[in-house]
Amino acid sequence: MTANAVSNEDIDAILYYADNYKPKVAPPPDGTTAGGGAKDPKQMGDDTPWQWLIIVVLLLLVVVLSLGGVKNQLKNALHERDGKEAVPERSIWGSIVHWSGNNKSWASIFGFILFCFLIVQGWNWAINIGIYGGEEVAHYKPEQPIKFNHTLHAGKMAINCQYCHSSAEKSKHAGIPSANVCMNCHQAIDQGPVTGTAEIAKIYEAVGWDPTNMKYTGVEKPIAWVKVHNLPDHVAFNHATHVAVGKIECQKCHGPVDTQMDVAEQWNSLTMGWCIQCHNETEVSQMASGAQSNGYYDEIHRRLTETPLGNKELQKYLEDEKITVKELGGWECAKCHY
Repeated sequence: MTANAVSNEDIDAILYYADNYKPKVAPPPDGTTAGGGAKDPKQMGDDTPWQWLIIVVLLLLVVVLSLGGVKNQLKNALHERDGKEAVPERSIWGSIVHWSGNNKSWASIFGFILFCFLIVQGWNWAINIGIYGGEEVAHYKPEQPIKFNHTLHAGKMAINCQYCHSSAEKSKHAGIPSANVCMNCHQAIDQGPVTGTAEIAKIYEAVGWDPTNMKYTGVEKPIAWVKVHNLPDHVAFNHATHVAVGKIECQKCHGPVDTQMDVAEQWNSLTMGWCIQCHNETEVSQMASGAQSNGYYDEIHRRLTETPLGNKELQKYLEDEKITVKELGGWECAKCHY
């Protein structure tokens, strides 16, 4: 599409194509969704046995305290019969302290178990600080100034991700699309199927477009997009390396953007462990020809198989007839931290 306006017939043809387009969907690998990301946390079972452990412990504590109260009443009855002084009433905490003093061995065992349990729970809580995606924590899904529907554009309309994020294949950063990219389509399309004209009008305001007179006013208002994916400053991640060289699909890291995201969200945790696990599992395509041919990996394959150094020290990586990113140095610290 270009910035030139299209006719009504062209618009009808485009909408007909979009409504009837059925892209080929490859079967998802084990443990992933159709979009290529991790399992949807909403579809996962709530397997939390420690919660049941807490419930059982609390129930047992209630039973023990109740039996302790009955025991005190019986003891007081015996003391009253024998003319002895009654046992003083104690609070729940006082009863626990009194029992602990009389049963120091059992109290030490229970105290140690409780201490270990709290340490484990504290560790699990602390390790998820700053993690906004993955299977165990809620996904980060900020509200954006313009309700851009990725499912509509990347899914139903089948717009390639790199049409908007054009620098993903050539730069370290995928980049935030310029509003002028939006205008390539919306200069002629001023109404959407979900939000009508409300959200597209915000784009017009941002670029200073007058839809009535079909011209720019020169008054612009930048869009304050909210950043969704934010890696630490000490992490060096290059989109071009993964997209252009590795041929990694966007959904591998960003999740099912084209099928399940009305609003962009952080689908995967993007932690160091998540990245190195991906490097450990991802096989490198070394086809000598074809659509997946890559000159960089073809040269690596030549060095592994033809050079004397490769035959002596690196040939072991091809014993299983495949090679992963890890075996090409994907676990070296300097790959991501330099």
